[in-house]
Amino acid sequence: MDKKEIRFERFVKKEEEGTYFPIEFQVPDHVETLELSYAYTRFEQTESGYGETVKREINIVDLALCGAGGCYIGSSGSDRNHISIGPYGSSQGFAPSPIKPGTWSVILGAYKIAKEGCKVEYQVVFHEKKRRLYKGDTHLHTMGSDGNCSLEELALIARKEGLDYLVVTDHNNYAQNQQLPDIEGLTMIPGCEWTHYKGHAGMLGVKQPFENPFCVNTRNQMEEKLEGARTRGAKVVLNHPFCPNCGWRWGIEDTEYDLIEVWNGATPPAINRKCLDWWDSRLKEGRRIPVIGGSDFHRLGYGRMPASPCTCLYAWSRTGEDLMEAMAAGHGFVVYGPEGPMAYGEAGGKIFGDVISPDAEIEFHFWNLKEGDRIFLISDKDSQCFEISKDVTEFRCSHKAEGLVFLRAEITRMMLPTGEMPALLTNPFYIEEKHTGDAKGCVPIH
Repeated sequence: MDKKEIRFERFVKKEEEGTYFPIEFQVPDHVETLELSYAYTRFEQTESGYGETVKREINIVDLALCGAGGCYIGSSGSDRNHISIGPYGSSQGFAPSPIKPGTWSVILGAYKIAKEGCKVEYQVVFHEKKRRLYKGDTHLHTMGSDGNCSLEELALIARKEGLDYLVVTDHNNYAQNQQLPDIEGLTMIPGCEWTHYKGHAGMLGVKQPFENPFCVNTRNQMEEKLEGARTRGAKVVLNHPFCPNCGWRWGIEDTEYDLIEVWNGATPPAINRKCLDWWDSRLKEGRRIPVIGGSDFHRLGYGRMPASPCTCLYAWSRTGEDLMEAMAAGHGFVVYGPEGPMAYGEAGGKIFGDVISPDAEIEFHFWNLKEGDRIFLISDKDSQCFEISKDVTEFRCSHKAEGLVFLRAEITRMMLPTGEMPALLTNPFYIEEKHTGDAKGCVPIH
């Protein structure tokens, strides 16, 4: 069931004419959009003594709406009897609003009421969230640091590419987060790339991840800077940690973080492979580290576009909050571009990034495949390969979780003239075991 409905009513007395009063109703959790409509007898029709029909306006009831916590959303007076509210857009006169659970209220405005009173009936339809696939880029730069595109230009390029979200991460700068454009169909998530001579760290999801200047000179100051960003709600990602020019030299094993950028678009494939191998080794040790990819886009050029690679997330909505939650949970995969192969994996309602039972069976679905693609199911025990034959564009398979610590998928593809290259990698399924996942640099997955 993807929607729920409630009804309530209020009888307005003649003596209440000219007043406003709230009518409370409860909004459940996990709602993406809501529709509200109301009805009452506005007109009365009578027959004249000459056989004519006379229509008189006897009641006028206005509508306004407040969300959870009394947050005012908007008003339409008496001109409309149906409105819709959602995070990406609402009816005219009402602010776009995430549907937060709790006590909401209709404000009934009794502008004109008949002498016998007026019954007003309300209906609210809640459209539940559905997990969907969203494509985007977690690492981009604008003219706010060393890029050559404005925020608006980046957003328009993203829509041309069919992307759903962008995280703008200018170097040591978050001024751009106060100017993120409102582009239909695209979620702009605030971010910043904290940039130091000893390494770069993305601080994603909040407008101002630090207050004092970005500069640090000691390890303790670095740790305070990263922990301060996390305290403010940012997700900290170590960017291109094995890059020989700007890798993480503070010690990757001794740093607290939330995510690893395992695939960076500006880093040579061999270096990305080194990071991937490091991550795979940590998984075999029982660590649970979500990974993402980022284009590290600065300027348009040959082979350089946003979302190269592209981070695909299975999130409950396109709001920044839900996308960041999916990213931190590892609910997704990284692919070379938004037009590349796609993947989905599920085990008893759990997906990539989740912990599953040892007796579970994981169902994989791959699509947008091409002849010669090779699909690898990789665990701490071994690797299983499937080669895609001619005219096959989709492939399904399953794998038992029993006896494994983790299971993830990779796809390689022949890319002329470079030969076989990585095309996709997923976050793992983690199989229930003794490891608690609370070591440094490790995010427990619930």
